[in-house]
Amino acid sequence: MKERLTRERIVDAAVAIAARGEPDGLTGRALGAELGVDRSAVWRHFPDKDALLLAVGDRLLGMAADRAADRVPAGFGPRERLSALAREVVRVYVAHPYVGAAVASRTTRGPGEFRIVEAMLAALAEVGLAEADVVRYYRMLADTVLAYAGNRAQYAVLPPDVRSGDERAWLAEYAALNPAEFPEITARARRLAEVTDDTVLDTLLEGLWLAVSARAEGRS
Repeated sequence: MKERLTRERIVDAAVAIAARGEPDGLTGRALGAELGVDRSAVWRHFPDKDALLLAVGDRLLGMAADRAADRVPAGFGPRERLSALAREVVRVYVAHPYVGAAVASRTTRGPGEFRIVEAMLAALAEVGLAEADVVRYYRMLADTVLAYAGNRAQYAVLPPDVRSGDERAWLAEYAALNPAEFPEITARARRLAEVTDDTVLDTLLEGLWLAVSARAEGRS
């Protein structure tokens, strides 16, 4: 007996396709083939492609919340919990790059997003921020991390040769600039080439945390 088609099964299939980095994973054709059903059956459960995108994006946020909880249990401090959430959002979006890039600027309005927001607000409140600052710094943190996650997801869908060209640019083009005209760039081109995506994310989170902790200390 064939398993009944549900919203959950459709989202499961869309996530599986997204993890393979297929650009058309949210089409009725791709989902129908993945599920072994007629493509029209998908749209009996979602009013349009945007509703499906938001459901899949929310599933990714739920996955990030689960992974962060596994890495850093609730008993850890707020900095560790916030950092784990941020890192897992980036990892999940990059692992599902077409969806990650498409939803990074959206509000999914689902349980996955609610879990992330609740956890971040709780961690910021624990730091000792004023209520107005809890909300303000939550938005700063969330928007910055989502922007970075979307940027990395978008980069992940570029063809390998394009990515390789970008990555060689520090030494191929930047280091070859005229040092009389661009002394700062040419002096640091090799070091610039050594900065990894993980280093960028580490530094980003460090800067955000310094802003939060300084604000909390100023209040005490």
